[in-house]
Amino acid sequence: MRKRILLLALAGIMAVSAAGCSKGAETKGTDAKGAESQSAEGAKETGSSTEQTTIRFVSWMTGGEDKAFIEKFMEENPDIKVEVEAVDGTNYDKLLKTRLISDDAPDVFLIQPAQYEKFVKEGYLMDVSDRPSKETLAKSKSLEDLYTIDGKQYGFPVCTQGGPDPIFYNKKYFEKLNLEEPKTMEDLWAASDKIKADGVEPFVFGDKDAWTFEMFFRSRQFGDYLKDTPEWGLALYNGDKQASELFKKEFELAEKMCQEGYIGKSSLTMTYPQSVTYFVEGKAAMLPQGTWVPGLDEIKNADPEKFELGCFITPVDETDGKIYMTGSSDRSIVISANTKNAEAAGKLYDWFTKEENLSEYLTSQSLTNFLPIDYKVDPVLESYVAALSSDKYEIIMSQKATMPAGFMTMMENGLQSILAGSPAETELQKLNTEFEKIKSSVVVSE
Repeated sequence: MRKRILLLALAGIMAVSAAGCSKGAETKGTDAKGAESQSAEGAKETGSSTEQTTIRFVSWMTGGEDKAFIEKFMEENPDIKVEVEAVDGTNYDKLLKTRLISDDAPDVFLIQPAQYEKFVKEGYLMDVSDRPSKETLAKSKSLEDLYTIDGKQYGFPVCTQGGPDPIFYNKKYFEKLNLEEPKTMEDLWAASDKIKADGVEPFVFGDKDAWTFEMFFRSRQFGDYLKDTPEWGLALYNGDKQASELFKKEFELAEKMCQEGYIGKSSLTMTYPQSVTYFVEGKAAMLPQGTWVPGLDEIKNADPEKFELGCFITPVDETDGKIYMTGSSDRSIVISANTKNAEAAGKLYDWFTKEENLSEYLTSQSLTNFLPIDYKVDPVLESYVAALSSDKYEIIMSQKATMPAGFMTMMENGLQSILAGSPAETELQKLNTEFEKIKSSVVVSE
């Protein structure tokens, strides 16, 4: 049985900054040891002096973020060749599921939060309970519970996310307008008005990639309900709450930001990479995004005379002195239950989840993890991490009802329509209808 966990103050992340269930799930694969005995069936490539086992690694890192990391693994393990493939993240669930169904699964792959329990129930993931990563995962009770299904573990959290997203800004521009980092929504609106009066767009989103807009509002969702209804997904599934109730405040916030001109129509036609360029060029003052932004080449290569990156935590209204937010894994690494190269796949998995390697991965991509392991937080993110680590925040890590990928699509479409000019109330009512269509795909743990 999976338990709801309140992760108070993100103590793991704060330590980092100082150092730099489903029931009766039947699987159609094998356990780790049993599968490894089949590794001789794996594909072999004959080299000049050694034989290589070829395995496939799939993720949605289309910018090549994982390439150098995987190359380092191959340098340390010359008997293994890893073919890296990046799949479109917006269609990742559909594309990956097609491969799993057609017996074309990669040997090792990254999955998104909504996929973990679903793939376990469907038997696509190998049991990794006896691998060394179990000891690392045990360092966080909340994550250990999140990844344990019927007493077994089938994956590992590469990085995690929770709480309001950071809003990035150009310190040079803020200094020009004598603006300080907003602490409240009132401060944010006042700053936005001053920026707009200067002829610059306050915010930019690459909403042609709809996840960028949805992510900002998702990080703010449920605040009014989480204290009394922490199992919001179950409440939605059981009909105790409607989607239009849960997301009313955030859809109306999106509508306000559009009506006030804080978000320009240009955001509707820009991709995510284009929005980063737009921000660096000074056409927009603020870029709400994930913690990986400081590590982007375009940010690092910006003209220091004109651009200096800063960030602050998105202001969120308190509920009785607390801010209740949802948290989740972001990227999880797993092994296919049906791999024919289990020994080599296991080596990559173990290497990836080894603390010193995981630390390097997180640091290189400016990612975070709730596990209490040592890695460096980019200096730009230190104030954000400190704020998120305060006693004010309570993060709910797991839910008894796991939403399917269609849930995010539903949210993305609604918010995208608001940006295009549709009234928030219209889109809220659509949410109720759309949720009924995907309700049967919700995975409920007992």
